[in-house]
Amino acid sequence: MLVRISKRLLFIVAILIVVSVAGYMLYLIRAILPPFIIALVIAYLLNPVVKKLGDLKVPRVLAIILVYSAVITVVVILALYGVPKVVRELNRFADAIPYYTQQVQEYLRSVRGDYSRSNIPESIKQVTDETLADAEDMLIAAVQSVADSIIGLFSQVLSVIIAPVLAFYMLKDWETLGRYTFSLLPTGWREEAAFLFHEIDVVLTKFIRGHLLVAFTVGTLTALGLASIRMKFALLLGIVAGIADIIPYFGPIIGAVPAVALALLQSKYQAFYAVGVMVIVQQLESNIISPKILGDSLGLHPLVIIFVLLAGGELFGIVGMLLAVPVTAVSRILLSYFFNRWNAAAG
Repeated sequence: MLVRISKRLLFIVAILIVVSVAGYMLYLIRAILPPFIIALVIAYLLNPVVKKLGDLKVPRVLAIILVYSAVITVVVILALYGVPKVVRELNRFADAIPYYTQQVQEYLRSVRGDYSRSNIPESIKQVTDETLADAEDMLIAAVQSVADSIIGLFSQVLSVIIAPVLAFYMLKDWETLGRYTFSLLPTGWREEAAFLFHEIDVVLTKFIRGHLLVAFTVGTLTALGLASIRMKFALLLGIVAGIADIIPYFGPIIGAVPAVALALLQSKYQAFYAVGVMVIVQQLESNIISPKILGDSLGLHPLVIIFVLLAGGELFGIVGMLLAVPVTAVSRILLSYFFNRWNAAAG
């Protein structure tokens, strides 16, 4: 039994070493990974549709071409009618940044003037002055950071162009790549590896496809709601809200802050209406949309999700928050599997 446990331990250590080395190598070439990651996501999302067409006796290459044609049609329609408006809103938003920065500065100066005329001790006033100065710098930096992030989303042109081409070849040889990957494993491991892959695939399928659909719905409803109250940059704010909604729990808050902040700079009534729109959309999302589409797709406790979201945000920013939950869900499956195998070997 000790020999068996030692072999299991050596196996786990070997897996950890391989994963660590692979992770370090990927870190070294991280600059060229975005188009491949995007392509893998595209292929993963489109493969079920291609497979269904294959089940209908449609040749795989033709099935891929048909799916691509449908996707390209949708993209062209969006490009003709949506992209120009997004670009115009981006330009208007970039032009408006100095104005909004000035508004924030004037508001802070007004607050500072109000309390300076009050009967507050000088020591407290000095601390408050320093706090307001820091808050002013933080707000200005936040506005600029949001602007840079929004513009940066639309600046990855090369990745967007290359990714569909890479995804085409991945889809074309998807099953071949799968068989080749399994062929690298020892024969005795293939059945269990297939089981693990199936479990991970079920979780990721529900999470990725489900959350993308929920995010698209939330973004659309947010844009329409903000447009109905004549909010500036409604389409842009809808896109931000949709992307942020992918992040569980914190996403609705992250998506609502830019809309409410911009509305507050226009008028208090506009801010009130913007809060109403965001609350209505999030109530629809949490009570109707998400339960219907997602259900309990991850099997993670809310405390675990909140912890990994905070950890991912602390380590890798917004990208870390986006990836924290699916990575944790996959890790849970792997750890549960290895724990069960360890107990079986020890028994």
